Amino acid sequence: MLFVGNSLQAHQTGLSYVDIHEDNKKNISVVYKKPLEDTQAQDIYIKFPPKCMQVSQDIQTIVDGFVINKYKLWCSEEGLLHSRIWVEGLVSSDRGVLIRYESGSSVEKSLLRATTPFMYIDKQSSSFELLVEYTQLGIVHIWGGFDHLLFVLALVLLSLSRKTLLYAITAFTLSHSITLAFGILGIVAVEIVYVEAMIALSIVFLAKELMINNRVTFTRKYLGVVAFIFGLLHGFGFSSVLASIGLPQDEIALSLFSFNLGIEIGQLLFIALVSLILMVAKKYISRYEKAIKVSVAYYIGALSSFWLIERVISF
Repeated sequence: MLFVGNSLQAHQTGLSYVDIHEDNKKNISVVYKKPLEDTQAQDIYIKFPPKCMQVSQDIQTIVDGFVINKYKLWCSEEGLLHSRIWVEGLVSSDRGVLIRYESGSSVEKSLLRATTPFMYIDKQSSSFELLVEYTQLGIVHIWGGFDHLLFVLALVLLSLSRKTLLYAITAFTLSHSITLAFGILGIVAVEIVYVEAMIALSIVFLAKELMINNRVTFTRKYLGVVAFIFGLLHGFGFSSVLASIGLPQDEIALSLFSFNLGIEIGQLLFIALVSLILMVAKKYISRYEKAIKVSVAYYIGALSSFWLIERVISF
């Protein structure tokens, strides 16, 4: 465990930023901001084309939790146009490096990660690229967030009809979108350890409801209301993840929307997959339907109870 812990500490825990400004004389200023908690992390190197030379000394300061390095480059009379910037040292678990390039009225942004560690300067707007990057981050997060997926699975299994499921998922989406925005914008602040414990408790609650077969409970009848209430908790969980990833300060609205969009896409894909499996199961193994439902309910309940105990102990 100590070995794994040291390995994890060797990589990024927050998003790094590189701000590149090129004036009309092709003088290039670079500001590299690295989270202070990542000073012991594996070094990430910002690479420029071979034509670029550093023409000033590195100036290092610490401001607002960031180690900031500033220096100047000269990259010929053409500047950085039609050039590639890339990073070395990123691994898949790292948050990445957000690069912002400005020249005159042109601004480009790109989130560089281990899978896409380069950016090509072509003086086209990169808002669409930023949207794609944060949408992908949202999809990756929801597919890796097993507690959120178990909650959605329980909603699918509790739905009495497609209409009920539609109401429940819409309510869940609306509520977690609200608290995701509130958490990121600092309107409401809740300790994440309490939020994670309550998220686990919400799954335990739905697992218990799955075990009730002889009557229509309040939860089954008003699944949308229950999904909305618990969705508020899940939204704070999403906001904590997005805050740890980091947001470009001049594109908060776009990146927030994109991340939430990615979550919804991933959620809908998961629901489609579960619905397909249930459809096949009803057709070919319908006689085992009751036993399968009980087994799934116990699995959801046992795993979420473990998470609840684990998270409460960490208070």
